[in-house]
Amino acid sequence: MNSLVTSFQHTLRSARLLWLLYGITLALGLVAALPFFNTFKAEDQDSLAFLNLLNGFDYTVFSDFMHRSGRAVSPLISVGRWLGLAYLFLSVFFAGGILLRFSQPANRFNSGLFWEGCAHYVGRYLRLFGVTLLFVVVGAGIWLVIGSLISVAVSDSYTERGLFWIGAVFFALFALTATLLLCIGDLAKVLMFREDEHGAFRAFGQAGRLVLRNPGKTVGLYWLMILLGTALFGLYFLLDEAILMNGWLTIFIMFVSQQALVFARVGLKVWWLGTAYTVYPTLRRPTPVLRPVPVSESITAPDDDAPIKPNESW
Repeated sequence: MNSLVTSFQHTLRSARLLWLLYGITLALGLVAALPFFNTFKAEDQDSLAFLNLLNGFDYTVFSDFMHRSGRAVSPLISVGRWLGLAYLFLSVFFAGGILLRFSQPANRFNSGLFWEGCAHYVGRYLRLFGVTLLFVVVGAGIWLVIGSLISVAVSDSYTERGLFWIGAVFFALFALTATLLLCIGDLAKVLMFREDEHGAFRAFGQAGRLVLRNPGKTVGLYWLMILLGTALFGLYFLLDEAILMNGWLTIFIMFVSQQALVFARVGLKVWWLGTAYTVYPTLRRPTPVLRPVPVSESITAPDDDAPIKPNESW
């Protein structure tokens, strides 16, 4: 827990880093949001039906709009997919700079040094991302496959509620396994940073052994971060239900709430990487097994002139 508090203090002292990452995230969001807004404004034909979306999602309004203006919106959806991939790449790209920042907590944040750290580690972290994705798809996806097969096999014997609980159990196993593997991947980033490791598979395997030997300090803290993020989303949804957007003031309040949630998500990501960096030196490692080294004995040639001693057992 001391590592969690220490990394949180370092995160608070890195406010310029947080604002930089938030600004980039906001810019990516505006690249997608502004064309969508202009397209909706041109295609709504002064319809008042969209005002119903202010107080909650209405699928009827959305389906009618997509049926009438689907061709105009389809290119924007494609742009949104590419922006999603860009955001995923940037999340990998920023990891090196964030860890470099936590390795120098006493120094003032330097944006040039941050970008240098990002560029230096992006190659090995992209390889690590591929390894982590492979393990998540194979290791965690197997639970979804097993759950689907079991649901099909017992579909005639169970009600919809029973099938729902079967699916919920296997989805929970999928989520637990996926988060465990993602935690290993993040700890592997720290290992590659601290140990200057270049092998993605080797770093992932070493990080996996550390996580399994220290679950409380690693995946336990990772799940705690997930719970904090989930709590923030829950708080936002409660505000969304309580505040009816029927004027400019309430719209502004919800906009500020949304941006606060985005900023908090950025802070949680930075905080977790800092926690992993701080925890790594304290993790209990496997005790190396010392192999006995054979001792070579010098062999002396027999002396023919030495007297032969009688065997005492005779």
